[in-house]
Amino acid sequence: MKHLILFILVTTYFRLHEACEKNRVLLHNELGPGRILEFHCYSLHNDLGVKNLNFNAPPYVIEFHDDVIIRTAWICLLRQGANKEYSYQVEVYRAGYNFIPKCGEIRVWTAKLDGIYFSRSLDTPPVLALRWNKA
Repeated sequence: MKHLILFILVTTYFRLHEACEKNRVLLHNELGPGRILEFHCYSLHNDLGVKNLNFNAPPYVIEFHDDVIIRTAWICLLRQGANKEYSYQVEVYRAGYNFIPKCGEIRVWTAKLDGIYFSRSLDTPPVLALRWNKA
């Protein structure tokens, strides 16, 4: 009986991942001409390293599936300015507390001079969520 329950759980997990559209985090740089957004994003299982995004470049996209056992979270350290003196460490994505993974979730983060903007949809304009910290 224990083996049957384990088999059902494992089968359900893999079927959910096959049918589940990946979640996405999009990072935009709208800081201004010549201004570079530096970012370092990571989760429990992935570290993307330090990357740069030019002004008005296509957004940087992080795609992933939610983990069923461990609550999925992505953190990004965003930095900008001549000496990268403006920064903010942002939890750009966090899964819910349930055992059913979310599918096709979108989080849009846009860096502007006055702060960091956020939206949960490509169709909704982002709103100011965070102000830059100055080192």
